[in-house]
Amino acid sequence: MLPAILRFCSRASDGKEDLWKVWWLVGIPLGWATAGLVVAAEHVRYAGAEGWGDLLDVVRFLAYLVWFQLAWRCSGNVADAAWTPLARGALAAGLVLSVMF
Repeated sequence: MLPAILRFCSRASDGKEDLWKVWWLVGIPLGWATAGLVVAAEHVRYAGAEGWGDLLDVVRFLAYLVWFQLAWRCSGNVADAAWTPLARGALAAGLVLSVMF
């Protein structure tokens, strides 16, 4: 199992993995994790722990950046070339929204 995951990560970082795999198999769990980090950061802020909420926001943003980079590199690996600009546009919009919130 671990060799398959490492091979997937290596192919994705080289931009050789299919976009749908990076988008759905990594993006969906990452979305759940980042949503959890947003909730956790707000709870920590409400509890009064100075700086910890901001740290969780930074972790959330860095996780998104890793996925953004993998998905951007793999965005050319699609059956229909029209998906490349659509995927890159969605990634860019997600990056802007991630910075704003």
